Amino acid sequence: MEQATGTGYEYGTIVLIGLGAYMVILLGIGWWASKRVVSESDYLVAGRRLGLVLSTGALIATWYGAGTTMGAAGAAFTFGNQGVLFDPYGAALCLIVVGLVFARLVRRGRYLTMVDLFGLRYGKHMGLAAGFAIVIAEMGWVGALLVGFGTIIEFFTGLPLGWGIGLGTVVLVIYTYLGGMWALTLTDALQMAIIILSMVVMLLIAVPLAGGWDAVFDTSAANNMLNLNQWDFFPTSAANADPEYGNAGFLYYTGHMGWFYWAAALMAIGFGSITAQDLAQRMLSARDERTSVWSCIIAGVLYLVLGLVPVILGMIAFKLYPDLGFEDVKNKVLLIMAAEHLPLIGVVLFVCGLVAALMSSAAAAILAAASIIGYNGMTTFNPEVSDKTTLFVTRLCVPIITAAALVLALRFETIYNLMVVAWTVLLVGLFAPYVAAFFWKKANGMGALAAFIAGFAVWIFAYYLYLPATMAANTDVVPGVEGVYFDWAMWDALYIASIWGLLASIVCLVVFSLLTQRIDPPQPIVDIDRQPLDTGDWFGPAALTGDRGEVEAAAE
Repeated sequence: MEQATGTGYEYGTIVLIGLGAYMVILLGIGWWASKRVVSESDYLVAGRRLGLVLSTGALIATWYGAGTTMGAAGAAFTFGNQGVLFDPYGAALCLIVVGLVFARLVRRGRYLTMVDLFGLRYGKHMGLAAGFAIVIAEMGWVGALLVGFGTIIEFFTGLPLGWGIGLGTVVLVIYTYLGGMWALTLTDALQMAIIILSMVVMLLIAVPLAGGWDAVFDTSAANNMLNLNQWDFFPTSAANADPEYGNAGFLYYTGHMGWFYWAAALMAIGFGSITAQDLAQRMLSARDERTSVWSCIIAGVLYLVLGLVPVILGMIAFKLYPDLGFEDVKNKVLLIMAAEHLPLIGVVLFVCGLVAALMSSAAAAILAAASIIGYNGMTTFNPEVSDKTTLFVTRLCVPIITAAALVLALRFETIYNLMVVAWTVLLVGLFAPYVAAFFWKKANGMGALAAFIAGFAVWIFAYYLYLPATMAANTDVVPGVEGVYFDWAMWDALYIASIWGLLASIVCLVVFSLLTQRIDPPQPIVDIDRQPLDTGDWFGPAALTGDRGEVEAAAE
């Protein structure tokens, strides 16, 4: 199959022309949006003016990028349903949990970044630590998306992956620099419409090729590269394992390692991303609490439905191309299916849809990281700095952040794993202090810092403890690769070890907070104006009966 070799699609020039036209449209919207940006609030949270439709679309677009589409399809091809618990299942879980528990409180605080929350609740040092972790995570996320962009260019033109990644970097810098959150919001609806239409068309074409829906949901055979039970969500019991393959456990890991891996798969994005700045910016852009709550919940449900489309396509791809080369499986499954089965105009729209999803997510992550360095960095060291100056520095940070993400993209070329480990950084370091900030009054700065440090330290320590076992488990398992496949062994160990990091973070938060109450009295949680934040009525759906959102919007 020529398309699987990466030497270029027969009509690659036409695809590039269509993609180039779409890029010009994006840049034009960015330029137009820049005319409406007059303050830091406009640039970071779109002036807090988004209604339910725009806010919901923006939240879905935050993550519906290369990881959910290209990465998830490849993971489903290789591992089946167990391979995609991270995304879309974990990502949908995150949106719903945020809507139910945190959206009202975060929007009520009227923060501009998550660093505002950590800094005001736990002090300057914890604010700096949180900012460092979030920026690292966002850069890893952007790196994963740049790999997706580069893979598309490489597949359809034969250009080296690095060239495509570089081109994506240039477009992202210009697009994000100009319009900020306004540009992202204005293009999200267009981008999601294109990608949804493209995915649905591909699905309708692919299902009959696979033998119909009954064949798609058939659980009697292992329909993936590693012969795992296709639709298993939980670790496979020994009684239900296939005797021929011995595929018990989760991704072949049994005992506590299997359950730890399963929990990490759901929590890496499901809980880790709750503290992510790009998610927070979309919530904070909503016009009131009620809009923030319901946009999160609706987005979570829609995200799961839409996210399962590339998962199903990846499973179908295994039926169509069971002998596909391993390097092509990682990131190119959807591209191969599009090239093989869509008409030319369909391919152009499909590629534009993939790039649309990628660009929206990447721009949001770049803006998130830049806002923390530009806004929080400046206000931390100079509280009297002007809004005009912070806006200038935030924009200046856009190319710097993107350049750092470019380095990550060139170093790690697997979309799905790079995406997931980025959010695991936040899970082990920030999740416990984040929850305690709202719901445990005795949490203090020293406890939060201890949780942050212990989470990372134990995570890395446990990684080295598990690495020998994961290396043994990944010996002679990849087709065409003899001996240990270290790439899988490394990621497996990082995920399994993250549970110990999270547990250490929770324990140290509690212990150190209780031991240091006198020398570091806990600070009450406050809003952006340093006024006490009312943490009552936090449950999301309560917004249906409350008028607080309307009062707040009127006050602003």
